[in-house]
Amino acid sequence: MTQGQQRAIRELERLRAASDGGFDFAYDPKQKASWLIVTLSLRIGPIDKREGGLELREREEFYLLIPPGFPFVRPSLKVAHERFAGFPHVIWANTLCLYQTSIEWNPANGLFGFFERLNLWLGKAALNDMDPLEGPLEPPHHVTDFSQVPFVVRANAPVAAGQGWLGLVVLEKRVNRTEVVEWRESMENWPADRSMALAVVLPEALPMEFPKTGAEIFAHLSKQGVDRSRVLRYLALACHLTPEGEPSYLVMGLPMRRAADGTRRLHVAVWSIKAVAAKSLRNVLGDDADTDQIRELRQEIADALLGIIAEAEVSWCRVLEDRPEIVVRRDSGSQFAWFLGKRVLVLGCGALGSWGAEMIARAGAAAVDLVDNGIVKPGLLSLQNFIADDIGANKATALATRIRELVAPGVTVASFDDEAHSFATGDVGRFASYDVVVDCTASHIMQMKLERDWERFAGRNPPMVSMVTDAKSRQGLCVVLQRDSGSGPWDAYVRLKHRLCSDGGWKEILDAFYEPAAMKDLFQPEPGCSDPTFAGSTADASSIAAGALNLACEHGLGGSKSAAFAFGIPGAKRPMVEVAVLDEMETFVAGHYRVRIAKKVGREARGWVRQNNRLRSSAHETGGLLWGMWDDSVGVIWVFDVSGPPSDSHHDPGHFLCGIEGTHAEHKRRLTISQGTSGFIGFWHTHPDMASQQSGTDVRGMASLVSAVGENQKRALMLIFGRAGTQPTMGIYVYESHALTETGDFVQVGATQVALASIVV
Repeated sequence: MTQGQQRAIRELERLRAASDGGFDFAYDPKQKASWLIVTLSLRIGPIDKREGGLELREREEFYLLIPPGFPFVRPSLKVAHERFAGFPHVIWANTLCLYQTSIEWNPANGLFGFFERLNLWLGKAALNDMDPLEGPLEPPHHVTDFSQVPFVVRANAPVAAGQGWLGLVVLEKRVNRTEVVEWRESMENWPADRSMALAVVLPEALPMEFPKTGAEIFAHLSKQGVDRSRVLRYLALACHLTPEGEPSYLVMGLPMRRAADGTRRLHVAVWSIKAVAAKSLRNVLGDDADTDQIRELRQEIADALLGIIAEAEVSWCRVLEDRPEIVVRRDSGSQFAWFLGKRVLVLGCGALGSWGAEMIARAGAAAVDLVDNGIVKPGLLSLQNFIADDIGANKATALATRIRELVAPGVTVASFDDEAHSFATGDVGRFASYDVVVDCTASHIMQMKLERDWERFAGRNPPMVSMVTDAKSRQGLCVVLQRDSGSGPWDAYVRLKHRLCSDGGWKEILDAFYEPAAMKDLFQPEPGCSDPTFAGSTADASSIAAGALNLACEHGLGGSKSAAFAFGIPGAKRPMVEVAVLDEMETFVAGHYRVRIAKKVGREARGWVRQNNRLRSSAHETGGLLWGMWDDSVGVIWVFDVSGPPSDSHHDPGHFLCGIEGTHAEHKRRLTISQGTSGFIGFWHTHPDMASQQSGTDVRGMASLVSAVGENQKRALMLIFGRAGTQPTMGIYVYESHALTETGDFVQVGATQVALASIVV
């Protein structure tokens, strides 16, 4: 005996000593078999019973089989009789199934835990409570032929459990498996590259121990109303489309499983018919030219074959389930489960996109479209999701090929050798059709061009995730735009940068992304002939992609507001996650610009107006300075903050002259703190109880100001808060000098008037 079996004997002796005659055992210490067989005698005693429960005697005898690897390999338990045959969790008439999975067995508890489990099993059996509705249903048992490749069932069953059906299944044969990809009632439009098998769904279950001969199967089919001649014809059809020398199959659906909610589900089993019989079955199929003599001959062949099949031992194949109606995905409940069934566009297939696209496909996306116009270079293999054979190939094409080999056939993967911006804007209807767009280009140029052209989508853009990493692949930024967002990813990055700089406390992130020194960490993979890029490993890049997508699923996608994240991966100086709901902004069009004004601007201006009313009167005009960012390349002006009047300002009823005292110093301070996202961009003032139209004085003052600004960027923004009756209004005026004339600057004004709902003074 092994040490484990010796331990088992000691545990049995302790159980006998403590049982007061209720437990006894015997074994042959001289037996040579590797498994130790112990005869057990157990007194059952009084036990609650219900109708249909297992009939237990006062004393029952069992055979305990202890493996040589005990306690790390669990023992098994048998009975010598067949009184328990057919009862749930009794296998092959005499083996008790105490454990459904290996994880239920705890080696540390040894036989003490085993007999506790047996006591529980017997109690439930007597009450006929072996398969409660809230629990799983034990699968049936059959002798499996492991010499054949397994079947993977991808497609859901054609009918619900309890209904009958007879037809065919479409088979896709792979090197080490055969996949069931479709159930069909006819051969119409049959795929040329697919084989078939007969499929039958029975309305009633088979015995827990599956039939061992063909005769038993035919008997069960006949009992449940399946016509024998039709079965034979379908088998012959399947054999006709089966390559020479290969077996044919009968796929059976049986109502012998249960879902988590207690409803019945179909169990799928596959019976293999040997190649010799399959070859003969082809001769059963009739032909229009058959004579009566040939038809009689075919019938004789059919009867003979049925006899042969009936006598033959059934060869059951191993079945690996992948039906959505049966299998609970292993990533169920994870953040990535958001991508299940979605149509996803991935822009950029580099370090972030190549790993992110694979993760999305593995999450069960219905379709993944990949866009990249770059090629795979040798040095990329240490960081990006490619193999040596991909070198020289288009990135999107190579990645699509790789992902198709990794995921289930239900995921459609397409590739486009195109530049990301061109693809996104080239067909706005196609762009709007995706469930989500994932920008992994890490290209601020692409994002800025997309921002410039955002109005092309006419408010019909899908949700969008964009991510970037720092020069060392230790920190990440991610933004999430909601469906039909009024702005693109570049806008979100600008707002995130302003938020991080304003909040303070994020030195690692600011240093990694915004400080001039951050650029020094970029390197040229091929000195003198390649663009600077970030450094990092496969682990780093995949961690950034996974972190960004997890955060996007958890906090952004499916929500009602755009969000942004700054995070560090394990190994960074300070792994952190900053989740920020971006400040709400309203967008207005004035001239050639989209003016985006933070909603808090109205509140801040209102505070300065109230102070003015206290210090002077409500008839006095007041105003101050606007702080934000002006970006000509994308045609956007961001207004993040307002401040009150400088100390040298003049307030009068009907007139306000904004001073300049301290403005230059404040501009430099804010510009430094915000890393360029918030500097002086113009003025605001009020027209108490008047329209927000600019006066001649306003026009002359702003024109003079713009023309007096240095040589470049001669521009300024003016906001006027006023009223039209009882309705608060705002006038937006964009002043910009476009050219010098002989007499001075040519100043163009873009103007718009808006009624205020969210930005109220």
